[in-house]
Amino acid sequence: MKRSVTKVIAFDLGDTLVEYEGLPLSWEAHYDQALQRLAAYLGVEATAHHLALGSEVLRRSNTRIHPREGEVAFASIMRDLANAFGVETPESELSCARVFFDAFRQRLRCFPETLESLQKLRERGLLLGVFTDVPYGMPRELVIEDMKQASIHTQFDAILTSRDTGFRKPVPATLQSLAEALSCEPCEMLYVGNEKKDVEVARACGCGAVLIDRERRGNDWGQDRTIQSLLQI
Repeated sequence: MKRSVTKVIAFDLGDTLVEYEGLPLSWEAHYDQALQRLAAYLGVEATAHHLALGSEVLRRSNTRIHPREGEVAFASIMRDLANAFGVETPESELSCARVFFDAFRQRLRCFPETLESLQKLRERGLLLGVFTDVPYGMPRELVIEDMKQASIHTQFDAILTSRDTGFRKPVPATLQSLAEALSCEPCEMLYVGNEKKDVEVARACGCGAVLIDRERRGNDWGQDRTIQSLLQI
């Protein structure tokens, strides 16, 4: 059977193209900082009790602890956090999300080879896309802001998040939605990511699966190819 010609290179975002430098995959150690910032924004003097209740809300929504297929909005998490702080839920999801997530987003760093790699792929006439799961229901606007800060947002023909589709990887609807947005068949797309779920979703959708393994851990999750740098694509 003849293999389909690759027309699209699609990417995971976090720890593939950019990273929040120094943050582990689970953000538990940094909950207090984010909650204190949010409490101050809401006019609450955060006590140890407030922080404990807020941390429990975040743990329930932490996909590293409790994986889920469906996505939630930060507004839903914010309702529970406001209840933990004993205040009414603010109307603006985005303003609260910006305060909460800025505790993590200030660590944003683009990997050194990312922009050059994307530019070289575009020069070859390939379409480029992003599908990324977001943490704690992060609004799309903040994802785009991060990509702008990293100076990579103009390199892509389509950008989708788990908030956009309502599903998280490895649910096939995630990459299927990206393929539709790019007007291609899944078999015409390679998906590049750094985690097992990235390989699993690519295989489930019929995409080529490329694992980026910068630290040379040697994981074999059934990917078609393993690379150590985006320049190897």
